[in-house]
Amino acid sequence: MMRIAYFSPLSPVRSGVADYSEELLPHLAQHAEIDLFVDADAIARPARVNGLDAFDYHLLDDLATTRHYDICLYHMGNSPHHEYIYRTLLRRPGVTVLHEAVIHNFIAMRTLRRGNVGGYMREMGYAYGREGIHTARRVLFGVQLPSVAAAYPLNARVIDSSLGVIVHSEFVRQQVIAHSPQTRVAKINHHSAHPPVGPSPKILRMELGIAPEQFVVATLGFLAPTKRIDVVLRAFARLRALHPHALYIIVGDMPPSCDVRPIIEELALEDAVRLTGYVSMEEYSRYLSVADTCVNLRYPTMGATSGSVLRAMAASKAVIVSDVGWFSELPDGTCAKVDVGKSEEDILVAYLEFLAANPDMRQKLGSNARSYVEREHTIENSAASYIQFIQQVLDNL
Repeated sequence: MMRIAYFSPLSPVRSGVADYSEELLPHLAQHAEIDLFVDADAIARPARVNGLDAFDYHLLDDLATTRHYDICLYHMGNSPHHEYIYRTLLRRPGVTVLHEAVIHNFIAMRTLRRGNVGGYMREMGYAYGREGIHTARRVLFGVQLPSVAAAYPLNARVIDSSLGVIVHSEFVRQQVIAHSPQTRVAKINHHSAHPPVGPSPKILRMELGIAPEQFVVATLGFLAPTKRIDVVLRAFARLRALHPHALYIIVGDMPPSCDVRPIIEELALEDAVRLTGYVSMEEYSRYLSVADTCVNLRYPTMGATSGSVLRAMAASKAVIVSDVGWFSELPDGTCAKVDVGKSEEDILVAYLEFLAANPDMRQKLGSNARSYVEREHTIENSAASYIQFIQQVLDNL
């Protein structure tokens, strides 16, 4: 049986990749022997996690001589939680799961924000040549990172250091191929975990203090400026003119860079918007269960596939997304898609008003979404596809 050294953030790290891995691992372990490698300097972990051995990543070289790993599997994202993974994959190539095409903020974090201007310039030069160096100088002279990150993903070194790359969308697959046509790359759909079975939405609404007749809009997951919560709040304020008892619940971590409380006050929505902050997955599921419609806008896209959107679709929710990147690949009829141009807010208002007034259409859209997810995004198929691709990479070494 294949033996894998598996690198990923794990709970209690607050990370979508950590949630993804902990859902995937039990299914992947049916096909392979897996050891987990974590950053013990950043977070203490028990010796075993869900029946799998867990080690500090510094022990990889020593353990590799006795445990004879066939491959290292690296889960790479755009947050500081992936730094130990990045350092390891550069010196010990394996298969890399690129959860986000854009890791510019991660590279800037480990260079610019630590005073290593030269390191940032070198990375931009490595990936984009003279153009990259010129753009890096613009950043140094005050151009804000968010305005350049999407155009300069800074993932070249990760791709070039990998034996194979796994992505979750055709959008990102094409980006990898454009950079490195010789790289082996597989699109494996982001899985959707089975929705938990719990109390009925009616009971949960009572427990959460939500009236049965209230139209509930929810945005779930880590808040970031790209989720365009300001646009959603303005659209929701307009919705309230027709549905004065509508409620908007924002579930997830709210970093200082995405503090939405001032705009909530500006729009006089203090009594109509509920901010939960970070919640456990159990509490997350409770809020998802009571939602009538979920909104997950994303622009500019960083090339991520949204686990929160897939959870909402698996839970038969009517979902509204931006018509960009992976979201554009979702089949028509499984979600509502909002253009990201000047009419973005108007389109979102129209969708919200229509769904608020048409519960049958919400049910139809949610039913279509669940059927699609159950067909194309099963966790069992995801695990089997991982093993198949890894074996292909090993066979071609």
